[in-house]
Amino acid sequence: MESYRGLWLKGAIIMALNMIEEGLTPVEIGLGERDFYIDLESETALSLQEAERFAQAKSHSFEIKDGVINSNGKQIIVQGDASPSGDPKYYKVLNISVHHPSAGVQLVRIRGVSFETKEQLEDYLQWLEKASETDHRIIGERMDLFSFHDESGPGLVLFHPKGQLIRNEMINYMREINDSMGYQEVYTSHVFRTVLWKISGHYEAYRDKMLIFQKDDDELGIKPMNCPAHILIYKSRVRSYRDLPLRFSEFGNVYRWEKKGELYGLLRTRGFTQDDGHIFLREDQIKEEIRKLVTKTLDVLGKFGFSGDDVRINLSTRPDESIGTDEQWDKATKSLLDVLKELGTPFVVKEKEGAFYGPKIDFDIRDSLNRWWQLSTIQVDFNLPERFKLEYVDENGNKRRPVIVHRAIYGSLDRMIAILLEHFRGKLPTWLAPVQIRVLPISEDNVEYANKVAEVLRENRVRTELDLTGDTLSKRIKRGYDDGVPYMLILGKKESSEEKVTVRARGNIEVRGVPLSRFVKEVLEEIKTRDVENSAIKRIQG
Repeated sequence: MESYRGLWLKGAIIMALNMIEEGLTPVEIGLGERDFYIDLESETALSLQEAERFAQAKSHSFEIKDGVINSNGKQIIVQGDASPSGDPKYYKVLNISVHHPSAGVQLVRIRGVSFETKEQLEDYLQWLEKASETDHRIIGERMDLFSFHDESGPGLVLFHPKGQLIRNEMINYMREINDSMGYQEVYTSHVFRTVLWKISGHYEAYRDKMLIFQKDDDELGIKPMNCPAHILIYKSRVRSYRDLPLRFSEFGNVYRWEKKGELYGLLRTRGFTQDDGHIFLREDQIKEEIRKLVTKTLDVLGKFGFSGDDVRINLSTRPDESIGTDEQWDKATKSLLDVLKELGTPFVVKEKEGAFYGPKIDFDIRDSLNRWWQLSTIQVDFNLPERFKLEYVDENGNKRRPVIVHRAIYGSLDRMIAILLEHFRGKLPTWLAPVQIRVLPISEDNVEYANKVAEVLRENRVRTELDLTGDTLSKRIKRGYDDGVPYMLILGKKESSEEKVTVRARGNIEVRGVPLSRFVKEVLEEIKTRDVENSAIKRIQG
């Protein structure tokens, strides 16, 4: 797309000048990753049809000086370092949104593209359609899952109702995993005095990515990590050797101020949620705890379809910038190495890629596009217990120092969702899908039965929508596929009279005459087992 940037900028300028001729007020033009944008100051939004009126080739005189377009006494700011070029004649408006750069100012953002030939435009739209199948940002917009806004700040995501459904399902699953391993869930604040981060070492090692501010003669920081707060909970009372291992879990929101140019949808944000866990334990308990964590992590990744050669385990050792003694690092690294060797699990050593406070085991997964992603992490830490002077009383009444194991199986919940959206191309497993069933009555005569079917499904806590639009059945089916709905139930006269359904599943599978009760039973089993495949339709087919 790089070769078209000058052409897109020229098209944006022409379109903006067309707007000026009609009395509108474009204030800024720029280029995105795959299109141009025009910001129009307006009290009201524009429809797609209204915007398309300005998407036409016209001759305008203008000059660009110091990042400002000048034309007939009007000025428009232009962002970026591209230079306008070519003769754009074919336009396509892709998207219209509204944002507020400041109080009292509303800007309508029009995104589009422009090309010199019709063939170039058609090739681009075909490419965009293909790219939209695997880009979580486009999938998320199409499925109405999440959004980012200039007003709220770059890299700060807003999850919409359907996106929050996905988050809740993943959190509920992880809560079950945590319960099975003996974790106790906690909640900790988002803001702490910086003295906490100075004790932990984050203030020195992470300060460039922390949000630090002054209030009431106190220096405060928004948390980039959850571990110091969990340590304070541990320290809130005297601990005995009998209490260990003591496992805390939290779905904690953390904030790391990444550079603006590094932000990328949900894959790289400034605020995200970790499925965090910290285990406080004795040294003689480390191996068994790590063994359990490695095994359980592989089980969880397998639930999402990542197993065998699609999972890679890495052992990351001490980085150049770190805290702690050589003895502490050697003991921690050996404990991880011994477990991996005893399990017989293939692994790769990544020299100097550990956390600043301890070595770690990372799990990489390979998605359907053959890309590798780092997800889960397990870290053994002798350093923070020393810095915070953590203690437990042993069987002889002596005070000893515990060890901390840090673990996150999803890693970042937001990042995991992005990877899953791209891996499944928006066609999430039924248990994760925001809409699990869509009911499609063929005509008005079948709406009463459609409402009954939807009610039965909802009573069984199956996420169900009715499509009562006046579109043709084929259009509604296609919309269901595009929206990532696993199952569509088509209801006509025959189905209504016999209390049955015609089931349309992914892969253009259709099964007619399925008793409603049978379908409900099978789909509930698929959801309950969190099957990665559409197993209900396979059982119905026999």
